[in-house]
Amino acid sequence: MQEVAPKRKVYIEKQLFERIRFGDQDAFRELYELTYTPLYAFLLSYTLNREDAQDLLQDTFIQILKKCHLYQDQGNPMAWMMKIAKNLFLSQCRKEHSKTLNYDDMENDLGFDDMTNVDNRMVLEKMFEILSTDDRNLIIMHDISGLKHKEIAEILDLPLGTVLARYHRGIRKLQKEFSERRTI
Repeated sequence: MQEVAPKRKVYIEKQLFERIRFGDQDAFRELYELTYTPLYAFLLSYTLNREDAQDLLQDTFIQILKKCHLYQDQGNPMAWMMKIAKNLFLSQCRKEHSKTLNYDDMENDLGFDDMTNVDNRMVLEKMFEILSTDDRNLIIMHDISGLKHKEIAEILDLPLGTVLARYHRGIRKLQKEFSERRTI
């Protein structure tokens, strides 16, 4: 199976939150530029809708700006930011539930630009067809956003073993699906 996208590890200086706290607009802009893509992909994997993901992303950055004083230098700042995004998504789900899926938009939004269009569509469609939301999100968080399994476990409030098992189960399902298609 081809690799979906290169892992993109986001390095965030921990002092960035301190600078933002004191009103440094350049620091906030830097944080936004560093984290926009992985946060958007994360939210898109939950919402399955571009507009909802964009709205939640905007709300996420507003919350980050308001709560940057609460960030404590413990682990990966990206994990803290994704936890905020996830909580906003869960709050939105309690208010309303909408799921519309447009594969054309999502393949570009999730960073599938390094494969042929046919491969993009196959991988994306299979991810959404055969994987549960939880398995799909783990793969996106690890392979597209570049988070470590331990960080994903923190964000999702799951044991590390559960995260590893779900991730590997999802990858095996995709590999099996694509290997079966090659033999046909």
